[in-house]
Amino acid sequence: MGDTDLAARLRTLRLAAGMTLETLAERSGVSVRGISDIERGRSRHPQPRTIEALVSGLGLDDAARRWLRAPLVGAGPDTGRTDFRPPRVADFTGRSGELDRLVADLDRPSGPPVVVVSGPPGIGKTALVTEAIGRASAAERRVFVDLAGHGRPATTALEVLQRVLRQCDPDDPPGTLAAARARWSELCSAERVLVHLDNVSGEDQVRPVLVEGRSTVVATSRRTLAGLDADRIVLDVLGPEDGRRLLERIVPAEQRDPAAVDELIALCDGFPLALRVAANRIASRPATSVADLVARMRSTDRRLTLLVAGDVSVAAAIAVSYDDLDPATAAVFRATAALDGVTFGADVVAAAVGASPDETEARLEGLVDLGLVEPRGTRYRVHDIIRLFALERLREDARTEAAARERLTRWLLDRLLAAGSAFVVPGRAPVAQPDADQDIARDWIIGEVDHWWPAFRRAAALGWHEIVVALTTVLQWFGNLWPDWGRWYELDLVAQRAADELADDAARSRVAGHLAWAAHVERADHGLATQHADEALAAAERTGAVDLIAWGHYHVAWSALDRGDPVTAEVHALAAVAGFESEDDPVFLHQARGMLGLALQAQGRYDEAVAALRAAVDGIVEGLDPVDERVRYAQALARAALATTLLESGAPSEALDVLDAGLRTLPDDTGTSIGLLLRSRAAVLVELGRPTEALADVDRALRALPARVRPARLDALQRELAALRDSLTGPSG
Repeated sequence: MGDTDLAARLRTLRLAAGMTLETLAERSGVSVRGISDIERGRSRHPQPRTIEALVSGLGLDDAARRWLRAPLVGAGPDTGRTDFRPPRVADFTGRSGELDRLVADLDRPSGPPVVVVSGPPGIGKTALVTEAIGRASAAERRVFVDLAGHGRPATTALEVLQRVLRQCDPDDPPGTLAAARARWSELCSAERVLVHLDNVSGEDQVRPVLVEGRSTVVATSRRTLAGLDADRIVLDVLGPEDGRRLLERIVPAEQRDPAAVDELIALCDGFPLALRVAANRIASRPATSVADLVARMRSTDRRLTLLVAGDVSVAAAIAVSYDDLDPATAAVFRATAALDGVTFGADVVAAAVGASPDETEARLEGLVDLGLVEPRGTRYRVHDIIRLFALERLREDARTEAAARERLTRWLLDRLLAAGSAFVVPGRAPVAQPDADQDIARDWIIGEVDHWWPAFRRAAALGWHEIVVALTTVLQWFGNLWPDWGRWYELDLVAQRAADELADDAARSRVAGHLAWAAHVERADHGLATQHADEALAAAERTGAVDLIAWGHYHVAWSALDRGDPVTAEVHALAAVAGFESEDDPVFLHQARGMLGLALQAQGRYDEAVAALRAAVDGIVEGLDPVDERVRYAQALARAALATTLLESGAPSEALDVLDAGLRTLPDDTGTSIGLLLRSRAAVLVELGRPTEALADVDRALRALPARVRPARLDALQRELAALRDSLTGPSG
């Protein structure tokens, strides 16, 4: 036995304990240089007190202590032992719920025969189980077996049993699986044994250890081991408070400040391994601070490179799982780094890979089983730290990365064009073949916005001006159904630049009109809306297109009305009505008539306003399909405006009739249209002295409206009605 054997053993034990050179130096009092010299074989005859200090710092049991010292004392042949139980982490933090549950399982006499603790690499599975075993009291014997292959073939079922038996039986273990299992069963019937199988790669490594008797097996694995009938604990990242406590236990107070600590937790994505590596890196360099490391880690290109302390690396921990992937699954994993959204479906990844959604979903499920991808209902998610690893691998081949991103961008924009085209108003030719089902189209546009919005901006940056303008054209009709997105104005500014690049006045007019709409609805900036409305009309007049000019007048009328100039609004609304009448365009004629009615209402000319608004309502009811959601929404807007005018003119009963007729035409009790009508009906009922019914309408409206499109004004109405109720009956609490 020579000094090289001592070097290998010390390194094996240190890595099994999950310690860096710096950590072991801190815990043993031996310098980093001294430990490094031993591990490299340069220190041939370390002092006995040095070895004892290292033994203490590593927290070794008697067997591990003897194994380490054997090369120095000339003890017998090398047994090749590698199953050294890792010591409990001195600064173990968090996981109170999982820890209590696991300890209870281990201490229960009739506890589950197997407990599976799973999660992604670096999440702290081994540390949790080691802590739980340290706290458990029921087992008479504890066994630890590390099944990590480290590039070697997976440990067989017989090898697992033999390694378990070597720790429980002085005799050599049997050479056949049947005999080894029989011997293990005999031992388990005589005493309570707790077995920790670490880094399990498959169910077949666990099943032979499951025998009748008093044994409990805890399997830690990056895989889910779904084939086992087991009690399961799935670990997720640490929360901010636990992450903060962990860092504060490792990093001296003078090297940290609260803001930097919070940012470091976020940059490490709450992964215990990443946090511990970062903390040890800082603590081992007294002249640096948490803020210093944070400043460098903000760059995503450098983050994983910086998450290294000594020979412990976050990237290396993830690579253990990645290196086991077959080429097709590895390609799917890398493709997840090209996505922009936090969660994603298999179809989006398939678009980036250029494979079928079914095949991609199967490979994503395999990645879930490996802990590299998380399931989120019918969708998936990749932790930020793991995603950075995937991004590094994706960028190893620039051509492959560029191809994946282009495939993804084109697919997203094609899909968005089809979904948006489902909402182009009747009578207008869609730009693309629309989705047949508006509900599916709406859910896709809203659900995948975190993917298609970055793709839209990439298209603009790449100079794909025609598709940017086409997408804006179809999406403007959807805007009324999703006014709370918050980025319509930003989207239209992108489209405005594209229209300017194309020198297309028709496109400029349409985009400027939608900018005016977004300035009204999204920004409540009527001066900005006026600017864009004027631009829309000017560009339309340059084209000479009657329908565009009519739309320009409509937007100018709207802006004038919101500025408190109903006379100017009336002039332009009349021009819009005339334009749409000459074009025989009943689809938009009702909107122009509605705008005219609002302008007349604002001037107190209620009879004329009612006539214009009735014409708008009648035109929608008679000329358009009431099943179409866009038509239902237009009807609701027109009826609400008519009811408000009737109410202001002193005819609340007629207003109620208008709204009730609208509610009878709607096919269900959900959606924005019902919410709009009920909001107006509640206002009428208040005027009629029926506050209880009004409050019931508001409650019904709030239930009907999807949460994603609930206008703040409806909540305001609810508060007003609640205040009225309290004034009449006293606070209800």
